[in-house]
Amino acid sequence: MSTVKLELISQPESVTLVRSVLAGVADLLGFDPELLHNLKAVVNEACNNVVLHAYDAEPGPLAVSLEIGQDEVEATVRDWGRGIRSVAPSEDRIHVGLAIISALADRVQFVHAADGGTEVRMAFTVCRGIRTVEPETATQPAVPVSLSGDAVASISPVGLLAGVLGRLATALAARARFSLDRFCDVYLVADVVAAHAGAAASSDSLSFAVAGRDRKLEIAVGPFPSGSGPELPQAAGFDQLSSALSMLGVDLALEPVGDAEIWRVVVADHP
Repeated sequence: MSTVKLELISQPESVTLVRSVLAGVADLLGFDPELLHNLKAVVNEACNNVVLHAYDAEPGPLAVSLEIGQDEVEATVRDWGRGIRSVAPSEDRIHVGLAIISALADRVQFVHAADGGTEVRMAFTVCRGIRTVEPETATQPAVPVSLSGDAVASISPVGLLAGVLGRLATALAARARFSLDRFCDVYLVADVVAAHAGAAASSDSLSFAVAGRDRKLEIAVGPFPSGSGPELPQAAGFDQLSSALSMLGVDLALEPVGDAEIWRVVVADHP
């Protein structure tokens, strides 16, 4: 079972980030085009319903998760707002969205949480096999870490990072108004971080956060065993790319978290 969990804020830009993540996972795991189309359509509708209807004055939390097995893919969209039952009958947009979800998903469940809000669970039967991502490291319990950013994600196995981090990083770099040249560098940064993470992680799950604004992109990834940082330039045979990142002026800092550490990468687009 592969899992991807996203934590965002219920604003229109977040729906674009979710679609980017779905596309990255689908590309990495070889989703059938029809499966990807239906998955993006229903998750898009569920997320739009949260953005438009779940909260009143200010945006609130939006959580999206994927559980991917050989026979089924389940997507869950969660909010902590007023819930579907509180929507007025005149709000036709949400009813159209629910009809699309019910038509395209093989199984749909609406759960009204005791602490408020709604959880929409949408399952799809896999007709053709999905590629598996094998664990890259010996599985050890992950150290819980708390990260913050425009998008916060947790993934398992670690190999999914390559399909998810780059999509989120480039989407947020575009929103942060990176220049074209520096925007292209973000792809390289994300690829290098993902490759090194696979070599350095001791657990089969990782968390990461990405924030982008004012022509600056910040990426935090972890947890890793303490001492993984000094080995970073040599990990996974990426010596030349590591040297290139140094010339690009990418800053790397290590943040201790108990017996583990977080990698913090900053990419700035200077005028």
